[in-house]
Amino acid sequence: MKVSIICTNYNKGDWVREAIDSFLNQKTNFDFEIIIIDDASTDHSYEIIQEYQNKFPEKVRTFRNEVNLGITKTWKKICREAEGQYIARCDSDDFWIDPLKLQKQVDLLDASIDSLWSNTEFDMVDLDGNLIQKNAFANKALPLIDSYEEMLVMKGMTMASTWLVDTALMQDVSAQISDTAVDDTFELQLELFKRTKISFLSDSTTVYRMNLGSDSKPMTLEIAEKRFTGILDSQIKYLNKYPDQDIQRISHLALVKDRDLDVLVFKKDRQIEDLDLRLNQVSRISHDQNEYIEVLKKESQEFQNELNRLQILYDDLQNQYNSVVTSRRWTIPTKIINFFRRSK
Repeated sequence: MKVSIICTNYNKGDWVREAIDSFLNQKTNFDFEIIIIDDASTDHSYEIIQEYQNKFPEKVRTFRNEVNLGITKTWKKICREAEGQYIARCDSDDFWIDPLKLQKQVDLLDASIDSLWSNTEFDMVDLDGNLIQKNAFANKALPLIDSYEEMLVMKGMTMASTWLVDTALMQDVSAQISDTAVDDTFELQLELFKRTKISFLSDSTTVYRMNLGSDSKPMTLEIAEKRFTGILDSQIKYLNKYPDQDIQRISHLALVKDRDLDVLVFKKDRQIEDLDLRLNQVSRISHDQNEYIEVLKKESQEFQNELNRLQILYDDLQNQYNSVVTSRRWTIPTKIINFFRRSK
């Protein structure tokens, strides 16, 4: 067995089918297996996964946690099941778009003398599959990390759903990471960078789905703070774990990142100030408009009152006129005048 594809799933019933189909669409000159583990999903994910196991029993192996263990414990558990020379990882809400992904990466690592780990370019989409970013690394949506020191400081990602890693190496580093790590891939990447170089394939092979509410995209401040604190704990742990790391480079990268954050905060402050200015302008315009509207209302009411006064005056004059023309004093003279006019 050349490759073991490992897919972890938790409540990704809307997308897991797309992921598995992309695995099955791989065209290779070697055998590969698909290992899927469900972390006690409460949606219809597991039923879909079982459907594929029943349809492709020689290709698909499935596992399920009786209780939710979280991604770190689940990954450490399932990677021990791999039988291939390499492990390819892909989360169940991501999927592969290049049918030659595995073949290209296997060829790349088989030919390398100093690399046991490969990642690739990737695209980003929203929950509905709409493209957000093509070639995320090339277009600098994310930095392309290629060293332990950069990973420790930048907290970047090499895009786990594109990985192909030597199985023995992956099993070794997976055993090293903490069960309580808030982000298993962060510590995995640090361990991998200490042991091997990474081989980057510039072809975009994978689609990463921006899933709000996932571990990497928390939706509340409380969850976000917990994640940030957990990442900081991992950074401090690894800052002390390996004495041979390049402290000077780490310091330099940290200072540059601090500068970049200052620039970002400045830009955000200016954006907020600009927004406040615009809101104040709109508020003043709205206030002036409201005052003008009140003036118009007042003038309109005064005009209406004048119309009502004139109508009353007109009605009174009309009544007086009618009274005059229908009175005997007006009728008799009118008849006499008309008589003389006819006599002429």
